[in-house]
Amino acid sequence: MIDPNKIDINQLPKKFCDGAIGAHNKELFYFALTSGNNLDSFATTPHVMKSIAAWINGQIKKYEETFGEIDMTIQSPIQMKDLGNSGEKK
Repeated sequence: MIDPNKIDINQLPKKFCDGAIGAHNKELFYFALTSGNNLDSFATTPHVMKSIAAWINGQIKKYEETFGEIDMTIQSPIQMKDLGNSGEKK
């Protein structure tokens, strides 16, 4: 197992993560992190998944304390009014 105290996170190669998908059953959590058209998939135990979630939630809390609440309002650049009536014959 890697000792997290001996890792310089700034020296690790990084991918930009733009989404996540997943599922679970009684024994395992399955998830994939997306980066453009690429997927990195993982499976882990409920115990480890809960520790990952706790760590992520702690990071988000620290971020929002420093920079303010993250706005989760998602607005598509394409709105219904931009689509017109696609079924209309011309």
